[in-house]
Amino acid sequence: KPMELGIVMREVPGCGVAAFAARDFEPGDVVLEEKAMMISAVSVKAENRELWQALVAEERSNRLPAFQPAGHLGALCALKNLGLQACREKLLTKCIGPEELLPSAEDAKREAQVLKACLSKNLVPASASSFSAAEYARLRRAVQLNGFRFNGDLGEGESGYDIGEVMFNNVSRINHSCEPNLAFDLGRSSDDAESVRITVSAAKQIKEGEEVNISYLPLEVRQKLPPKERRKELQQHWLFRCGCRRCCEEMPDDEEAPAAARITAQQHSDNAPDLQTSDDNNNNTNKQREHSKSQDSSGSSQGICWDDLADPDES
Repeated sequence: KPMELGIVMREVPGCGVAAFAARDFEPGDVVLEEKAMMISAVSVKAENRELWQALVAEERSNRLPAFQPAGHLGALCALKNLGLQACREKLLTKCIGPEELLPSAEDAKREAQVLKACLSKNLVPASASSFSAAEYARLRRAVQLNGFRFNGDLGEGESGYDIGEVMFNNVSRINHSCEPNLAFDLGRSSDDAESVRITVSAAKQIKEGEEVNISYLPLEVRQKLPPKERRKELQQHWLFRCGCRRCCEEMPDDEEAPAAARITAQQHSDNAPDLQTSDDNNNNTNKQREHSKSQDSSGSSQGICWDDLADPDES
């Protein structure tokens, strides 16, 4: 029987949705374990690879305006496997970044030609034809900002490496910090070879009510990059200017620092109501997490989607 989630979500004025610890955790305690709600990674499903190859062939045919296949695979897999209603209810409600950074109406219409081409080839259900260009643009952005890379057994340099994403309903609500108190591992589900699970555990002692964070950047990158470069990478690839405690301490005089830094989420959370979280496919425990990874795990406790920064389109 699934146990109670280790986090609660709160809508914090000026800070958006943030995740907070539902109870105390010691280092190594499992905070959240969840099965992926959407998988476009070609390493997991053969049908994802087939769709990816069809996109690459379409792009190389020059029948459409230039596009990046990697930027469409996740949205198309979501429409194909989840359907319109689930995409609208579960994915379009995720973070999509600032509205002003979404594609213009003209660009959205141009990008939607890829969806129309896939419809004409029966690569996605016919019902997807009712998905507007604006919705498709928002869906693509939701996948971009909330997806995790998962390579399974693929090694670097192999066909399909770093192509596609996995998305998690609850974990997607956990914000970034350059000094995270959570770590995570990705691996195939033991009960389903075509599914992926994420295990999120405490990286340090966490008190009930404390905001919890993962890092979108690997440990080696956080250690190597100067603060301004680190913030630049986050801004460029995840469309936010980091205001975590570490960034604010290392750049106290930065005039471009965000006015509502994410560390203020903790300060303004006391009166914020808890949001509903999903218990689907969760199996949380408060046991000590094993330090060794499973043989099939290809996740990183250090960062999310870092290898996606180059956004390779060739396979």
